[in-house]
Amino acid sequence: MAHHATAGTFLGISGTVWFLLVTLAAASFLAWSLSRKWQLLTARSGRVVLGQWRERIRGLVVFAIGQKRMFQEPVAGVMHALIFWGFLVFSVRSLSLILEGLARGFELPLLRTGLGHAYLLTKEVFIVLVLAGVAVADWRRLVTRPARLELSADAWVILGLIATLMVTDALADGARIAGGAPGPWAWTPVSAAVGGLFAGTAPGSLHALYATAWWVHLAALYFFANYLPYSKHFHVYTSLPNVLLRPLDPPGRLVPMDLEHIEEGSTFGAQRITDLSWKQRLDLFSCTECGRCTVVCPTTITHKPLIPRDLTIALRDHLNASAKEIIGEPGAAPGTPARELAGDVIATDVIWACTSCRWCEEACPLFISYVDRIVEMRRHLVLEKATFPEEAEPAFRGMEVNGNPWQLAAETRADWAKGLGVPLAAEGGEFEYLFWVGCAGSFDDAGKRTSQAFARLLQRAGVSFAILGPEESCTGDAARRLGNEYLFQTLAQANVETLNRYGVKKIVTNCPHCFNTLANEYGDFGGHFEVMHGTQLLAKLLAEGKLRFTKEVRRELTYHDPCYLGRTNGEFQAPRAILAAIPGLTLKEAPLSGRKAMCCGAGGGRMWLEEKLGERINQVRVQQLQASGCRDVAVACPFCAVMVGNGQQELGQEDAKTFDVVELAAQALGGDAAGA
Repeated sequence: MAHHATAGTFLGISGTVWFLLVTLAAASFLAWSLSRKWQLLTARSGRVVLGQWRERIRGLVVFAIGQKRMFQEPVAGVMHALIFWGFLVFSVRSLSLILEGLARGFELPLLRTGLGHAYLLTKEVFIVLVLAGVAVADWRRLVTRPARLELSADAWVILGLIATLMVTDALADGARIAGGAPGPWAWTPVSAAVGGLFAGTAPGSLHALYATAWWVHLAALYFFANYLPYSKHFHVYTSLPNVLLRPLDPPGRLVPMDLEHIEEGSTFGAQRITDLSWKQRLDLFSCTECGRCTVVCPTTITHKPLIPRDLTIALRDHLNASAKEIIGEPGAAPGTPARELAGDVIATDVIWACTSCRWCEEACPLFISYVDRIVEMRRHLVLEKATFPEEAEPAFRGMEVNGNPWQLAAETRADWAKGLGVPLAAEGGEFEYLFWVGCAGSFDDAGKRTSQAFARLLQRAGVSFAILGPEESCTGDAARRLGNEYLFQTLAQANVETLNRYGVKKIVTNCPHCFNTLANEYGDFGGHFEVMHGTQLLAKLLAEGKLRFTKEVRRELTYHDPCYLGRTNGEFQAPRAILAAIPGLTLKEAPLSGRKAMCCGAGGGRMWLEEKLGERINQVRVQQLQASGCRDVAVACPFCAVMVGNGQQELGQEDAKTFDVVELAAQALGGDAAGA
């Protein structure tokens, strides 16, 4: 009898009944657990509009099933991918074993076909690969112990269960093979090797081995399924939906608040956990605690209170702990937790620390968002409680009264252009590009030099352009990311009205923050423009032969990628193409560059706030850039120019210089175009 061992041969009628009861109990408890999670996700949740399903499905295949982002760290990526793919492969096997216990002598018909043979071989290969993945995971926790990796008993439980599923599968099939059971065993080399270890074993012992392996496998599977909703590995259930339902808006766009239609009882921003959307809550459940979000996070590296992973864990734990308050008694309407997010659940120092550089979002394999949650909490503090860092007050007041955070007179906005022959849009001439100068380009000394250089470059290339001058106002980027949505929308609506009045179609700007806001956020207010960063237009003019660099600029420097130009809007090559075209200039890449470049510390409105905790981000960034072997730095953002330049001075590097790429390009023109 042993050589035909299946669940049906040893369970008998009573055993089958017991297995049915166990299966029903496991399935019922899992359904109850998942229904509770569903209620936590959807209680008092606003609507999230979904669409673009072809792109969503493509992302699901590439990023979730294909694990593309995981391979940014090769060893950990391969390890996780092997375990994940093994989980998918063994789902068929586990279903087969369950059906075998419920239906006497059942076997999936597929397994007797050519496709079934291919599956069996794949399953066998993944027994080895998954166990290798588990071994690597164990080694990382016991020996190498990466700094970002949190050690927990939870991980050991999951790894143990995964290994148990692999081993018991091989033992079960090995016992059947050793007992002479018929089957396509030529396609199961691993199980056949295990069966060879039991050659000559008595049939009764093989029968017992199969029964034990079968029961342990199913018990581990049922425990695994029901344990997940109560562990950090709940992402096993939520990761695929989270990637499928990820936001497809431009990464730099924040969803606008409807300030005119506030429902009774609602608040501005996120006061409580139920003020987060269902997708933001799904993000919380999907965190794997892998720590990738911390690797190049400027606040983590400089020992600020904000650690993205810990923020997500704190919110997730609060959501779970608030289950009774949110779900309420059976039949009752969903409730609201008593604790507020800002100050109660999350310290305000954490909320104000973020530079919105989006490294955390770029690194996360499951597309968890962070900036939107932080801004929602800031919105509540600013709009509901009028609570924000005191240094933000002058910047807010300056944007509101003077149209710039420097609080300088609006009528002086075009003073940088005196004597350069730069036309104003109000003068009525035709122009192809509206040069959006930005506040830094209009009022900061280094920014004004960049604006002058850019104007000369456009003139040399024969590009028709104009500026708004005093009619231009701050885009409101800093106000929005500091939580002052009302001020942002006021500025945005006024700017859009001005731009549309002049019939502007194309905009070029040297500020990545203005670039992002104009390109990705003004569309919500009726401003639809083709927006380019200054380096993009200059690279285009170079490629078309409308600009030529003839004068040598003998410098050796490295390039710092601005977060809002690079990571957020995907432009890495244009500044490098310009630098590469300048005679005599040598560019050396820093170790942390491109998508892995660390923030200078000015984003998210932090340009106007003081760093009171931890190390200074700009100083740490300067030290990272020096790892290239260069002291001089090229930038493509006025905020980065200020932060990197200040960092050099603060570190006592008087001979180190910071240049805007545009400024270097103007120097390479030679003649009068090199300018001031």
